[in-house]
Amino acid sequence: MDKWFHIKTNKLMNFYKILIVFLFITPIATAQKHRVNITYVSLEKGEASPIKNYETKIDSNVKVRQNDFIVLVPNIEFQTIEGIGGAFNENGGEALFSLPKNKRHEVLKNLFNPNHANLVFNRTPIGASDFALDAYSYSMIPEDYEMKHFSIKRDKKHLLPYIKAALKENDAMLLQASPWSPPAWMKYSNAMDKNNANPEQSRLKDSPKIYKAYASYLVKYIEAYKNEGVNIDRFCIQNEPDTYAPFPGCNMSMSQMHDLSLNYIMPAFKNKNLNTGIWAGTFRTINRGDHYKILNTETINKFDGIGFQYANEPFIRDVSLLAPYMKIINTETKCYNGDNSTEQAKERIDEIANYINAGSTNYCYWNIILNETSKSAWGWKQNSLMVINRKNAEIQYTPDYNAMYIASKAIAKGDKRIAHISKHPIVTTKNNANDIKILIQNNETSNKVVKLIIEDEELNVELPKNALCQLTLSRK
Repeated sequence: MDKWFHIKTNKLMNFYKILIVFLFITPIATAQKHRVNITYVSLEKGEASPIKNYETKIDSNVKVRQNDFIVLVPNIEFQTIEGIGGAFNENGGEALFSLPKNKRHEVLKNLFNPNHANLVFNRTPIGASDFALDAYSYSMIPEDYEMKHFSIKRDKKHLLPYIKAALKENDAMLLQASPWSPPAWMKYSNAMDKNNANPEQSRLKDSPKIYKAYASYLVKYIEAYKNEGVNIDRFCIQNEPDTYAPFPGCNMSMSQMHDLSLNYIMPAFKNKNLNTGIWAGTFRTINRGDHYKILNTETINKFDGIGFQYANEPFIRDVSLLAPYMKIINTETKCYNGDNSTEQAKERIDEIANYINAGSTNYCYWNIILNETSKSAWGWKQNSLMVINRKNAEIQYTPDYNAMYIASKAIAKGDKRIAHISKHPIVTTKNNANDIKILIQNNETSNKVVKLIIEDEELNVELPKNALCQLTLSRK
């Protein structure tokens, strides 16, 4: 993509020099062993993909603030990365297919192609999310316990074609799924949305007959999508079980999630030989301590993993203490208010580092595409990577698109997270070629130098001002 560019530094440093004392250790420097490649995007003016000519001019003896030291320990590896992605929704699918074919192809390439933003691990709703065009499920006829009238016909209009088109650009793409609400007739309120109007009624009915029907509903969803050529790799039992939302939702206790999962959904999946993973969540760490409750159960190891959104690093890290072998994914990120501002994009680095450094294998942005209103069917605006105007076919690439583009290079599928010490919110990974990658942001209004310390080697690297950067260190 010609909007992006790479800056390489390859300066020979002195073979011997006196190092600044760091952590009370004074290593002896050797010859420069690594070359550094920098890919960056300016977050200065909020343009879609600003182009800057930039060449690093580094004095190896320049004084670097100790706060800008970064220690890299590539031999200490953590989780394997599954990639960067975002969320499909019906609103975005409708907007995408309002474009002429050539523009549609451009959008799909820039979002999903491995050589571009490479959104490779994405999320899709089971039935209506809050960015559907209205509330719907695949079982709209009440009391259909045998699922005789089950149908994904609604998804075939906008959502499935959107997902299929993305898969053509990136056949390595994985999909995670979550229901926002069961079918209306399975809830006490008999409504998928308006849960805030009936907070005590916005629950799945406590009935074995309902649990069995809901498990059958989920099985049929997985099978129906597979018949369309779309494999659901994993799904979380319930999106945000602690909310009483005006949009499609379901307030679910952990005892109910536990019973529903272990005694109905898991046996139903096993009976149909489905290989879709069953994950606990999606959990926030806001209103309730749901993840602690389910992690403390004796049968937590029956789940394939656990999903988090709007959660802070310490609470996610607790998973490794209570369930050391539990896998972790990020299921949704901050949605903001539709401003799609540069300042909001600048905050992405904190959130990305929060999830990846806590052990998540991915980072999943929320709305990939929205229409010109950026508004949900329930009346509020949220951010997106792209805004498509359905009236004039204009495409706006937001500053968040820039951030995700760069993040996808630093946190790629198959990378391993490696250990680092830094006072900055950064992410450090290593690929199969043993190249070290760093996602780091310079929020200062002038260029600054950071010192990279790798065993007995030091590298001074200049970062451009107001920029999100991806550094790649490869052996010379």
